[in-house]
Amino acid sequence: MHIIIGQGAAGTAAANLLRQMAPLTPVTIITGEQDYFYSRIDLPDIIAGKYEPSASVLQQAEDFVNLGIDCRMGEMVEAISPGDKTVSLKSGKVLRYGKLLLATGSSSVLPAIPGIGAKGVYSLWTMAQARDIAAAAGTAKSVVVVGAGLIGLKTALALAARGLKVTLVEKMASIMPRQLDSEGSGLLAEKVRSCGVEIITGSAMEEIEVSDGAVKGVKVAGRTMPADMVIMALGVRPNTELAAAAGLAVGKGITVNEFQQTSDQDIFAAGDCAEAVDNLSGSQTIQATWPVAVEQGSVAAYNMAGYKTLFGGSVAMNSVEIAGIPLVSVGDVIGQPGDDIFIDRRNGTYRKIVMRGKIARGVICLGDIRQAGVIGGLVLRQMEIENVEKLVSPFFRYADLIAV
Repeated sequence: MHIIIGQGAAGTAAANLLRQMAPLTPVTIITGEQDYFYSRIDLPDIIAGKYEPSASVLQQAEDFVNLGIDCRMGEMVEAISPGDKTVSLKSGKVLRYGKLLLATGSSSVLPAIPGIGAKGVYSLWTMAQARDIAAAAGTAKSVVVVGAGLIGLKTALALAARGLKVTLVEKMASIMPRQLDSEGSGLLAEKVRSCGVEIITGSAMEEIEVSDGAVKGVKVAGRTMPADMVIMALGVRPNTELAAAAGLAVGKGITVNEFQQTSDQDIFAAGDCAEAVDNLSGSQTIQATWPVAVEQGSVAAYNMAGYKTLFGGSVAMNSVEIAGIPLVSVGDVIGQPGDDIFIDRRNGTYRKIVMRGKIARGVICLGDIRQAGVIGGLVLRQMEIENVEKLVSPFFRYADLIAV
């Protein structure tokens, strides 16, 4: 039997593919969640009330049944025993596997500060948490969102759209610091503020003030802001505890090779919990994006089924829309000393290309993403480019860029 721990993008992609590649081998998914496979990026829109939670479900109970996948919801894994190839559940059941995939994902980071356990403090990473936040927003008047990454920004905008007074706090000097440089961040922040969100950057939350066990305010840089709710969006950490306890090699995430194989040849890992090669830096890293999770899960499935397949590595990449502004960010958007930076600004849009010699290392397209896919592809493939000045403009021909 093939066992998969985790029912996110990586785990579900692997399970579906295994049913095709090894139809005679049973496939079992074990997940602690009660909601079937859903789109995590939809959670802020659910909070905003744009649609019901059911609308974001991508694969329901009957879909798993029809595919012949035994999906065990609400089950927690207590331990993995590589020696006898078993998985022990907290319910007391013990399952034996032939191949095992760890698609355990990640969990929200919560800082050790006063008041963090108070009623009204939330994080957003699961459907259940989105439901709780949406319910609380029905009676709340003010909220502080801590962390201005993608989840934090979209959650702040969702709550502002519901009429709450929203303050967004980011300890870094700018919003979306992993995807944007300071200029791009400034342009996006201006638009977010126009949607009714107050932004405080360069300051960390110091304390959550509590009254009768519930949130009443947040202290930031000596200033106390009233709040009925606090949303923690400080990022996530890979769920590596099971792997570490089983004696598998673990760095920042579960260490895998090009086959998504861990230090045990019969155990694989994929998605947010896995640490694989970054194509630009050549180092082991975690690219917690949906496309990477699906690809890694698929590569793991092929290898679990006996078809040797390589994961080609990944590059930091995001394609989103925030406050009505489309954004594509690929690779190293800040650059290193000696890199050439090419920037185009027009009509409130922003385009930046980071070049190292004739190789594109990173790109930002904010507001105008025409041909962003082409440029992003050049970063991913690390192709030499001629006529870089044409690349920066939103109007170019692909043939103008590549040396013949």
